[in-house]
Amino acid sequence: MAKKVKLGDILQVLTSQGVAYAQVTHKHPEFGFLIRIFPGFHNEKPKDFSVVLDGEPQFSAFFVVQSAVNQGLLSVVANVPVPERLQVFPTFRSRNGGPGGSIWLWNGSEALRLEREISSEELKHSTRGIISAPLLVERIENNYRAETHEVW
Repeated sequence: MAKKVKLGDILQVLTSQGVAYAQVTHKHPEFGFLIRIFPGFHNEKPKDFSVVLDGEPQFSAFFVVQSAVNQGLLSVVANVPVPERLQVFPTFRSRNGGPGGSIWLWNGSEALRLEREISSEELKHSTRGIISAPLLVERIENNYRAETHEVW
């Protein structure tokens, strides 16, 4: 039986470019675990994960962490307190109706429909939804950033 995932867990994600790290920061009642993926690839396991967590996350995503750990797709390598700045639930964005459709901002409990164009700052919010393990790895390998890589 795999380890039970907890808030603060550091996840090791193996990619074709090296090892990346993410932290489990929240558990949403509908979307499950929220992870923050940190930029950079590592050749060896950091002695102090707070150094990895010092930077801004590359992106945030809802991910089926427990299932992925159970299947050996990624592993829990440490547990450290979630940094204070990451304890606030992030804002996500979504679009209904495809290109040209309504744009929504969501803070984990309430959604707000924008009655205007989305701002460049708001484009930095990750899109709402649960991603798969292959998509997680692809985004890490491609240095995914919500504001530059998201297809609207």
